[in-house]
Amino acid sequence: MSKKTEFFLEMRKLRHRRVPLLFLMIFALIAAWTYWCMDDLDVSRLNDVSAMVYTNLLLMNTILCPIIMAALASRMCDMEQTGNTYKWLCTMQKPEHIYRGKVIAGSFYIIMFSLMQTVLFWVISQPYGAGAISHLPGYFTTICLTSLCIFILQLNLSLRFTNQLTPIFISIGGTFTGLFSWFLNRWPLRYLIPWGYYAALCNTGYIYDESTRYTAYSWDMYPFLWMAVLTAAIIILYRYGQKHFLEIVRETM
Repeated sequence: MSKKTEFFLEMRKLRHRRVPLLFLMIFALIAAWTYWCMDDLDVSRLNDVSAMVYTNLLLMNTILCPIIMAALASRMCDMEQTGNTYKWLCTMQKPEHIYRGKVIAGSFYIIMFSLMQTVLFWVISQPYGAGAISHLPGYFTTICLTSLCIFILQLNLSLRFTNQLTPIFISIGGTFTGLFSWFLNRWPLRYLIPWGYYAALCNTGYIYDESTRYTAYSWDMYPFLWMAVLTAAIIILYRYGQKHFLEIVRETM
């Protein structure tokens, strides 16, 4: 069965699950929060507004994206897990193709969501100079790869647990840990968990002067080493999940 067919089969399974609406709601929340913050922003106390927007958008993604990735993975698995329908599905598809179709479908939503946010970052930064254009690929890569890694991890957890509340609780714990990693930048925590890579791949820094209340932002080189580590983690999680899915199918048949 072709990858295109696998993709459309998974999309048909999700057609009544309101997944696009879920992503649109999160995007609308991020956009509304960003525009609200920019409305009363004193740009005279910042040397680079686009760097500030870049950092804060990644921070918002650290809070919101893991939950939506967990919800997406759960909606892909809950009916099949509850109904124990894997043995019927595997009479029409190979087990590895079913898993691959879920990953492809989830990747589609993640790519679209990342593109929407990249456009949002560009639109917001435009009035403050054209320098943000050179950082659009880095922003897209950070959102896309980190969200994809979390999604595949959550998909593996959703396939493992019949009760879908367990993966959701794990995601909530990971979200708080990823959020703490922003403020514990001297610890290697952000490099050890997928939820921390929104911070690990953020290539901006800042120095705040309390006396003048002036914030000086700076751009660093994009951390390609940690991007490669995250990519390797995605491949490992995918291979493990595919193998684990085959084991689940064998147990149910």
